[in-house]
Amino acid sequence: MVEQTRPRPLPKSIHYCTVYLMTKRLTARDWIDFALTTLAHKGFDALKADVLARELGVSRGSFYWHFTDLGAFHARVIERWKQVATEAIIADVERYQSGEERLDALLRHAFGHGAALEIRMRAWADNNAEAAGAVSDIDRRRQEYIERLLVGAGIALPLAATRTRLLYWTYLGAALSRSRLTGERLNRIVAELKRIGLGAFPGARRSANHDSRSLSSAREEPALADQARPSRRVGGSRDRSPAKKGS
Repeated sequence: MVEQTRPRPLPKSIHYCTVYLMTKRLTARDWIDFALTTLAHKGFDALKADVLARELGVSRGSFYWHFTDLGAFHARVIERWKQVATEAIIADVERYQSGEERLDALLRHAFGHGAALEIRMRAWADNNAEAAGAVSDIDRRRQEYIERLLVGAGIALPLAATRTRLLYWTYLGAALSRSRLTGERLNRIVAELKRIGLGAFPGARRSANHDSRSLSSAREEPALADQARPSRRVGGSRDRSPAKKGS
């Protein structure tokens, strides 16, 4: 049985982050992580030095101590998003041994938590060239990884590429629907998507092959019985006509 992975939690509330950060000296990483939380809740328009400083209860001087300008800050935020939204997840999935386990873990990461940050980042990409480039890179990176998982599980490359697109487009559709799956609904969705990606599971394939052989043998048995059944001879020749009633 595949061990179920715990989905990553949604970003903490802005209020929680604000109170926590106001009690400590802010680092560049603090600013960047708070920006991602703000992006998920308020969108890219809130990623401005004065807006973030006001939320954090600090002066803009703290911001410019770490970043030369807003563009440099945005670049760091985008790089951080690439790390938490893709690379960290891949690293977690790689802990598992089999292709089925890895695909299961990946699907639970993708469909088992909210996609607010994903949606906000894609909206930012519609208005920012650097964000657009990052989203394009991440789309390619994710699909390459899924395809590699499927090929490693024994799926032929052309078919793996097609199934990768189906899985990834399903994820994007789910993200845009803003729905979050939990419990039995998540289990059913993950099971069906695994069947799309891997086809019949190895155990199911063996069972199907056994059933197919059994059915084939059952069909052959009547034919073998007919061949073994003795036929009546009439005048030294085989009479293959059915016997008449009453004769």
